Order: sequence, then C-alpha cells, then structure tokens
Amino acid sequence: MSQSKSKSTQKKSKDSSKSYTTTEINNFSVAEEVYGRDPETLEKYRKQRDSQGFDDTETWHLDRTLALFLIPRLERFTQVNNGFPTSETEESYDEKLNFILNSFKEYYYNENEEVSLEIEKERLSNAKKAAVLLGELWFDLWW
Repeated sequence: MSQSKSKSTQKKSKDSSKSYTTTEINNFSVAEEVYGRDPETLEKYRKQRDSQGFDDTETWHLDRTLALFLIPRLERFTQVNNGFPTSETEESYDEKLNFILNSFKEYYYNENEEVSLEIEKERLSNAKKAAVLLGELWFDLWW
C-alpha cells in the first residue's frame, strides 16, 4: 500500500453516546438471548467467556459473528487508512471496501427485518460477493 490518500469521517456503527467496555464490544454471545431462563447453561457459557474470551454460541453462526466483528473495524480502517494497493486505484479500493461494508451491514444488521424473498436473496448474494472481495483484499488491509 504505497499510494497515499485522505479519508472523510464515516458513520460509526456503535452509539457514540454510550460507553462500552472491551468485553461488551467484543462479546457476540447469544447465550442470554437463547438461554435466558436456563441458569445452568448460562453459567456454562459465562465460564467459557471467562476462560477463553468467547463462548460456543458465537460459533453457531460464525459467519455472522465474524461479520459483526469486522464491520466496525473496517469502518475505522476506512477512516484511518492512508493508502491503497498498487494494484488498485484509490477509487476502486474505496468502492470495494464500501461494497463489503454495505453488503455485510444489509445482510447481518437487518437479519430480523421483514423483507421479501427476492431482497433476502439479493442481500445474501451481495454478502457472498463481499466475502470474496474481502478475501482478495485481505493482505492489503493495513496502513
């Protein structure tokens, strides 16, 4: 990434008026949601989070967990990044990063939204394309 560029501030995915701890930001467990009335199972998952930093519920939907982890970090990357790969132009690199972000947000942030099957298929198709693009750019995600 030898080319330089300037970036504008983009919308943050977390509510900036709230204070979050590192554990809260990086916790993608659904244990409370799924096992809210089962204290024994909740304790099992709490112990997993304490010992390894995450619990098994994060692996049920690992694609979602990874996307939710990546979205705010990719947003920040686009704000602080000061270059682009020599194989890209600034515009093409920005376009690809924005496509990845928008596709993941549409698919993963709106998963409980009632949409038509056609829209759902389009969102899934875009998220799959975004995952391929992310793989192509993977080793260029540094500044």
